[in-house]
Amino acid sequence: MLLKCGDILSNREISRIFGVCAQRGIRYSGSLHEGIRHIVLITVLQKTPEECINNPYNDRVEGDFLFYTGEGRVGNQKMDRGNLALKRQMDEGYPVFVFEKKGPGRYMFLGQYTVLAVMEETQLDVKGLERKVFLFRLRRVSTSVWFPFLKNAGMDIVASKSK
Repeated sequence: MLLKCGDILSNREISRIFGVCAQRGIRYSGSLHEGIRHIVLITVLQKTPEECINNPYNDRVEGDFLFYTGEGRVGNQKMDRGNLALKRQMDEGYPVFVFEKKGPGRYMFLGQYTVLAVMEETQLDVKGLERKVFLFRLRRVSTSVWFPFLKNAGMDIVASKSK
């Protein structure tokens, strides 16, 4: 299967194709103790006012860079779980695949990325209180990805092109 920028997948398809959980913004295959194989990031770049209430993350694109807010919706974020997996990518080099949520059940593939830096930023949490978050600066390294392992996975998933 060839996955290209602009292809739309469902949440279930993302979970099955990449072997990651169906929830969370930072989803990884493998474990922090035994090694990460790859990460899937879910971002929402254009939020409705309703989404802003439950999704306090200030992800954004600036030039060639995606700035991705780490996980944790209340209080200061901790460098563990998904945040630690994303930080380790800078040293270990496993692939990061990014999807933008476009609506209920619709996720658009943005490409394969690499983490360039992690910094701290002040953002509001879901309670409207200021807190420290991790902000990851990523750069796209590929606009398409080939998945030869799907051939043996018994899946018949065809990505649809965004309109």
